[in-house]
Amino acid sequence: MSSLVAFLALPAVALASLTVADPSDVISPSDWAADNAIVPDYNTPFISVQPSDILAAYYFENGTTTVGHNSFSVDANDTSVILVADGADLSLKYVDIVKYGYSSNLLQASFYGFNAAINVANASTAQISNSNITVHNGAANVYSYGTDTVVHVDNSWLYSSGPVSHGLYASGNGTIIGRNIQHYSGGHRSSSFSGDSPKGDVFVYDSVAHSSGIGSATYYALGTIYAENVLSQSDNGPVVFMDGDQNATLINCDATAGLLGGVAIFSSSVRMSGATLTLKNSKITALGSTMPGLWFGNTIIDVTLDSSELITSSGVLVVANYSQITQDFDYYASYADNSALQPAEVFVTVKSSNLTGDLVAYNSSYISWSLQDYSAWTGKAYAGFGDASFDVALDRHSTWTLTDTTTVQNLTDTDSTLSNIYSNGHTLYYNASAVLSQWLNGSTVALSGGGSAVPL
Repeated sequence: MSSLVAFLALPAVALASLTVADPSDVISPSDWAADNAIVPDYNTPFISVQPSDILAAYYFENGTTTVGHNSFSVDANDTSVILVADGADLSLKYVDIVKYGYSSNLLQASFYGFNAAINVANASTAQISNSNITVHNGAANVYSYGTDTVVHVDNSWLYSSGPVSHGLYASGNGTIIGRNIQHYSGGHRSSSFSGDSPKGDVFVYDSVAHSSGIGSATYYALGTIYAENVLSQSDNGPVVFMDGDQNATLINCDATAGLLGGVAIFSSSVRMSGATLTLKNSKITALGSTMPGLWFGNTIIDVTLDSSELITSSGVLVVANYSQITQDFDYYASYADNSALQPAEVFVTVKSSNLTGDLVAYNSSYISWSLQDYSAWTGKAYAGFGDASFDVALDRHSTWTLTDTTTVQNLTDTDSTLSNIYSNGHTLYYNASAVLSQWLNGSTVALSGGGSAVPL
């Protein structure tokens, strides 16, 4: 992956670069361009009960089995290479697995793991280590389904082409834990590390991930995503997709997004609350000229940015909107696409971070922005369309440098003189009637740089 580059500072003389490889450097995506061009069709009848006829070339049911230094493959549609089921425990060490064959029903593939290379289901467990798993035509590499199903994948290499070709994929309350993973997916809507309905919990450590298909994120959160020390790039998707009241935590991660936003978090039907996003010692880079660092629609969410960076070409840090993502995960839905939505409410706590960019809210959406623990923000807040509201809070050790006139509802600052707000000659309007602004007693306060905080 020539575009994933880690920079190493050499003492006082030069700056060298180390290119990080991923599986697409070994198997060229151009060899599987036809697979990767397939646009998924999810307009099939929903299946509410797990089918009993999951096909596989190799079955491990009940008991404990260890297999090492072996190869497994299959070339058949709707057929896994390995199925682990009914409370079985399988240990795979130093194995090669190759999967060919299409998925005729992408809902079955998504929710129940049909056609996955390895499908672990129904309170079974698996340990996969030092292995290569390659899938073509549209299949997940490793799938975990069902309560008490836990899969560990360590020191392994995962390559996939075609739709629904997620790397680590959990659903139905299943869990996957990956360590030292290298992953590449080339298909549409094929994220590296994914959960699906009703939820899947995915934990990944010390890994490299690259997804290039449209709508393919590094992480798809429908359940819990926890990532630590992961270097990733999503060429045509965000770093994180999240639908509903899910939870995503990235620690010591460096992630790049190429479509929609650094993250794209929404509720696909009724607006839900309870979602959380945490970045700690992490960086998200949003490449597109109109992409925000963080995008939220039709959701209520708590966000923590702790010692982290948001790098954007657009100059926009956060967007809150009355919107969601389309079925193809390739653009933001408009009012014409779905009018049964609600404004986003986004509560962001910034700790020990230095951020530059704007806050933008649309269509009665709301952003709360709290700077703590020696944070610094350079930017402004404004409505992108219609009405919008913003609250800004600072502790005495944090600073805000205005880049334009800004209006907020609640303005709070533990520095009672507002000396940590630098105006650059701009006016900061606040709502004198708002509960958390009343400490200012409706007064006009001169700000450093020639501007003022003025009551409305």
